[in-house]
Amino acid sequence: MSKKPLSAADTRPWRDPAAKPFVRIRNVTKKFGDIAAVDDLSLDIFKGELFCLLGGSGSGKSTLLRMLAGFEVPTSGTIEIDGQDMSTVPPYNRPVNMMFQSYALFPHMSVEQNIAYGLKRDGMPKPEIDARVAELLALVKLDAYGKRKPHQLSGGQRQRVALARALAKRPKLLLLDEPLGALDKKLREETQFELVKIQETLGVTFVVVTHDQEEAMSLATRIGVMNQGEIAMIGEPTDIYEFPNSRFVAGFIGSVNMFEGVVTEDEPDHVRIRSTELGGDIYVGHGVDCAPDQTLWFAIRPEKINLSREKPAGDANIAHGMVEDIGYLGDMSVYQVILDSGKRIRVTKTNTRRGDPDAIKWDEAVWCQWGDTSGSVLAS
Repeated sequence: MSKKPLSAADTRPWRDPAAKPFVRIRNVTKKFGDIAAVDDLSLDIFKGELFCLLGGSGSGKSTLLRMLAGFEVPTSGTIEIDGQDMSTVPPYNRPVNMMFQSYALFPHMSVEQNIAYGLKRDGMPKPEIDARVAELLALVKLDAYGKRKPHQLSGGQRQRVALARALAKRPKLLLLDEPLGALDKKLREETQFELVKIQETLGVTFVVVTHDQEEAMSLATRIGVMNQGEIAMIGEPTDIYEFPNSRFVAGFIGSVNMFEGVVTEDEPDHVRIRSTELGGDIYVGHGVDCAPDQTLWFAIRPEKINLSREKPAGDANIAHGMVEDIGYLGDMSVYQVILDSGKRIRVTKTNTRRGDPDAIKWDEAVWCQWGDTSGSVLAS
């Protein structure tokens, strides 16, 4: 799933240097004892974004989310939301709500009562509460489930009730901590579409924490990849996947093959890299900021590599090997190829034909080949 294509100046304000951020995080550090869970981090998030903080366990993403909510206080640095410094603003006075991974629904209350809970505590008149609850039930497609208790709902339905309750007080910023983590794979994929539709309908700014790369790619307008308390890269999903800025980001997002090599030609329109791991040369069809004899890494995704029984033309971007294993995933097959150099790589091929009799099989000798713009050159 990808976000709808947008015109240049429209709802991608991060492309406009003059745009004012809705959330402004500046040089924020959070220490627990001597350990920095978040380390001198700066980040801008714009109004109407569905921004994903993506990282592994211990990367600092949940700590950053809790600081936005006000549950943790930064050791240093500032957080502004909608132009207001949040340093002295307690959680209950922030224009923010948080949806927890566990959903935290009240088991003794009906769906309607769960959604209405915060509105009742704020003293909203009953007719307004009823109208708001009905509006939210329609939004999350649970109109017929208002009288049920949480235990009478499926996991996906409970997730949508928790979302409706989090949206009831019309927060300017909604924080979601692993919101789909409790759902099975198929339901998670369906719910991703629903979450994007709801966010686009309301225009509320969402910040989602997840460790699931596919989920982040499906949901986000932009992704911030976190590592050891720092932002390793910020970008739109296509930028993060196709143009990673480091080996860490390339390896963290999806599957990737990485070749180490040394620059042998450095020209404005191309670079040639000699790679012992490949057993030959890598030719990159554009200039790269590097020096002669510099060690670089070349990252290429499995789907960008072609397999063939015949040797392709050319003197670069080709390698010979043997198919060591094949994983059949239905829509695609994953080939593990051991190159003559001894390096193992992954190649994926879409299964466009049913029961393809010409498909490459185990233990076959194969050639691997790719185009000169198919991969990324990384200096670190």
